[in-house]
Amino acid sequence: MTCRELFERLSEYVDGELSQEICEEIRKHMDGCDPCVAFANTLKKTADLCHRLPSQSMPADVAANLQAFLSRFLHEAK
Repeated sequence: MTCRELFERLSEYVDGELSQEICEEIRKHMDGCDPCVAFANTLKKTADLCHRLPSQSMPADVAANLQAFLSRFLHEAK
């Protein structure tokens, strides 16, 4: 596994969404790659902190703007 491949799968790894085989490949890569270990630890810490934040509703005006944008985007994509 290359650093790029690890980077592309790391979020799934942190979230426990990968097969044992791929997780083992990631662990083997990180055994010899300090930058990837540091990146993985940073991502894990960030995810942990985000899960601790209280959930808040999106403000009504932001939700309306987002809905309008998505409607235009989907209409233009057709």
